[in-house]
Amino acid sequence: MKIKDFSEKDIRQSIKKKIKPRIINKRSAHNKGYIYLKGKVVAKVKIPNEHPRIMKPSKSQYIAASLRLTEEEFNALIECTLTGAMYYNKLSKLGL
Repeated sequence: MKIKDFSEKDIRQSIKKKIKPRIINKRSAHNKGYIYLKGKVVAKVKIPNEHPRIMKPSKSQYIAASLRLTEEEFNALIECTLTGAMYYNKLSKLGL
């Protein structure tokens, strides 16, 4: 399955609302977020800006990999069928 076409804004909102990474601002064009599980950093993700344009598939794949999600799971995260609790449960099962 391929990653579907999503706007940068939709990706940003889903990551911030469901996963709630700790945002790090280092005066860069994009925010970076650290994802913690049991007090330990388990992932770092580059968070897109609020642009309404469709994100290129290669960038979406990079974000999915950063979040430790398959393409199908990434689609589910953005389409609202994968919740934040389900995401953290998946990370726990990975032994992170």
